[in-house]
Amino acid sequence: MLALSKSEKDSRKRIRFLALSHFLDGKSRTYIAEILKVSRTSVNLWVSNYLTNGLEGLESKKAKGRTCYLTERQKQTLCSYIEEHSQDKHEGGRLTGESILAYIEQTFGVTYHHNAIYKLLKSLGFSWITSRSRHPKQQTGVQDAYKKFLLETILNTPGHLALDRIDVWFQDEARFGQQNTTTRIWAPTGSRPRVVKQQQFEYAHLFGAVCPATGDTEAFISPYVSKDIMRQHLMQISQKTKPGRHAVVVMDGAGWHTDDIADDFENLTIMKLPPYSPELNPIEQVWSWIRQHHLANRCFQGYEDIVDACTTAWNDFVDDTKRIMNMCSRDWALLTKY
Repeated sequence: MLALSKSEKDSRKRIRFLALSHFLDGKSRTYIAEILKVSRTSVNLWVSNYLTNGLEGLESKKAKGRTCYLTERQKQTLCSYIEEHSQDKHEGGRLTGESILAYIEQTFGVTYHHNAIYKLLKSLGFSWITSRSRHPKQQTGVQDAYKKFLLETILNTPGHLALDRIDVWFQDEARFGQQNTTTRIWAPTGSRPRVVKQQQFEYAHLFGAVCPATGDTEAFISPYVSKDIMRQHLMQISQKTKPGRHAVVVMDGAGWHTDDIADDFENLTIMKLPPYSPELNPIEQVWSWIRQHHLANRCFQGYEDIVDACTTAWNDFVDDTKRIMNMCSRDWALLTKY
């Protein structure tokens, strides 16, 4: 028992263990109360709980708190209302604590204080969090269907290929330049730090591709985008693919991502993402990482400076193979997981 008291981090449980240690050594309850500076009533309770329930009897009981004004059924109704009306899909805006208060009062006849409503929302499992953007033409059903990637791969690759000989690559391109992004930085509380944001319009386009299964990567930097540039980028992937294997390159439907750009490569097939679905492509997270860690909050003298910065940023990212695999792997794109 003494060993438990030494290893216990909870001070209240520690003193209970000490009390029981003295009790098991034959000390009187009055003596224990005096040396631990607690009441004899507390010592009696701890000893009784230990003798009845063992060590579990010394656990702290969670305070029940005040009974909620709403019944379980009313809570379920409120949760359904919040999930359905958290955002007006047609008029915009958002559901506020004020409107939730009004709904509870009108529907259940119960009045909550403004501060109490947020405690209620937390107890129901709701948090005030940042939403993710979604294109108005995006179709969730199409995205779910696309995640049946195994079947699509079988239908679009040569029939003699076994799935364990197919490498899935994710490809995309991003524009980096003098119209740069700003990010949060560490600064003294209460201050408003300033970072430089240029107004010039010099850019470079970084073409990037990753194979999460192997950690292989390829990149290409160009001052513009075109089908010819895409062919050069696909040539990199084709040359990277080992003999006897086949590359499936997943990309969006940009204007220069036409079906004929892969005609010159026998070991490569392209597959298009559904329209307005950038979140299906893990390369988007790579661009975010590069901006956050290297390219945000800085100035560029010109195109060559941008190219150097993009090169350094990309090389830093691909230097960690484990990071590539963790960030870019998607369960629905694993062809041999079964």
